[in-house]
Order: sequence, then structure tokens, then C-alpha cells
Amino acid sequence: DVPAGDIGVGAREIGYLFGQYKRLRDEFTGVLTGKGRSYGGSLIRPEATGFGAVYYTDEMLKSFGDDIKGKTFAISGFGNVAWGTAIKVTELGGKVVTLSGPDGYIYDEDGINTPEKIEYMLEMRASCRNKVQDYADKFGVPFYAGKKPWEVKVDIAMPCATQNEVGLEDAKNIVANGTKYYVEVANMPTTEDAVKYFKENGVIVAPSKAVNAGGVAVSGLEMSQNSMRYSWTAEEVDEKLHSIMVNIYNNCAKAAKKYGMEGDLIAGANIAGFEKVAE
Repeated sequence: DVPAGDIGVGAREIGYLFGQYKRLRDEFTGVLTGKGRSYGGSLIRPEATGFGAVYYTDEMLKSFGDDIKGKTFAISGFGNVAWGTAIKVTELGGKVVTLSGPDGYIYDEDGINTPEKIEYMLEMRASCRNKVQDYADKFGVPFYAGKKPWEVKVDIAMPCATQNEVGLEDAKNIVANGTKYYVEVANMPTTEDAVKYFKENGVIVAPSKAVNAGGVAVSGLEMSQNSMRYSWTAEEVDEKLHSIMVNIYNNCAKAAKKYGMEGDLIAGANIAGFEKVAE
């Protein structure tokens, strides 16, 4: 097992674990990932899950003859995953218009697309206030208390927060808004009945087990760098991550097509994963 960061576990907590591991074992290896840069961490690791999710989405859109450029995105959360997603969507020409927290969601019609706005997400997370309303107060945009961003009309919905955050009623809102693509970035963010509703209504669902593999991928790259005692540049890590996510999408799409379920990326991810183990 390779312990790594997740909800509530950042570089600081990994640092505590790694320091104790090093003390007990008297060795410096890559057994824990998501480490700080000064003790073996990798560039792009904090952004990796979000970046990887957008690379997967980009490849998926291309395969359907579509493009990220000009698309609007609803995302939930405002932590590392949402932050990485907002950076890469903006870089590729899309526009993120929502963020959410336990207190509700904000809607920024102009887009969360300036360095100031994107970096403020880190400030909100570091404050430990856990209030997305802070963004609305700072940038003068609407805040909807106690609500979820899935009522906003967008091209692509990307839940980036937590498990089971999108239920049947949310799915109905997303379908009613004409959203064509639903990309799970958080770990299993969709209830079973919501997934079923999406599939029945022709929404293309990209499953979390494939979409959010970017974090794990860069954890692997971090261990590679540790074993080589060499650090790649941010560009090198990003390039490798992009290539990994393109391959993951293609494996999902090919497996679905091979077994007569073309376009069903959930089935494709399951089959591709099973085949890998079986082989």
C-alpha cells in the first residue's frame, strides 16, 4: 500500500507520517506520496487530480467530435481537486462558473479564470473556514446558501468534492439543463439512482475510477523520481500525466466498444480494469 493525501490529508499530514516512517525505518524512500517538495515530493502533485480529470475530459470530447474551448463548467468544492480543475479548464479555453462548499455555492458568470480568483481558492482552503461564501464576498458574485451548483445551466458538470454529492434530484436538474457530459472527478460522487437516470437520458458519464486517476498517476511518478534520485520539471510531469490520461480514456473507450457497449465509459472502465487484472 502507498499512503497518499486525500480529504483532510495534505502535505503537512504526509510530512508527519513520512518523518515517523523515516525515524522508524532509517530510510528515505517513496513509500508515502504527496510529500512536500523539500523532501522528495513531485511538482504538479497538488494539481494532479484536477489536471488529469480535464485531460480525460478533453480526450473524451475529441472522440465525440467536440472541444473544451468555449464550454461552460459547473464544478463543486474548492479544494485542491477543484483548484487543479479550474486551472486546466481555463488553460484549455473553457470557463468554470461555479464553486461550492458546505454552506452553498457561488455563481461567477464571468468565469473563475483569473490568477487572482484561482489563487483565492487556495486562500479559502488554507483559512479552514470552509465557506465558499468568502469568494462571493470578495468578488461580488451571487451566493446561493444551502444549495448545490447542479441547478446552473452549463455544458459540462464536474463534481470535485466528495462521495454521493450528486443524488437523483441533482441528476434531474443536470438533465433538465441540457448538460451533455457528466464527469466524476471526486471519488464516487454519484448515487446509483442518479447514474441510472443519466444513462437513461443520454448523458455521457465519465466514471471517477478512470477520471481521477491523475493523482495516483503522479504518485507513481513521484516514486519513480525518488528511485532515480532525480526531479522532473513541472512541464515533464505534466506531459507524462497528459499522456497517461489519454491512454486511460482510450482504454475505457476501446473496452466498451469491444464488448458491444460503445460510448458507455462506466462499463469500459470496469472491463478495462478487469481485463488488466485477468491478463
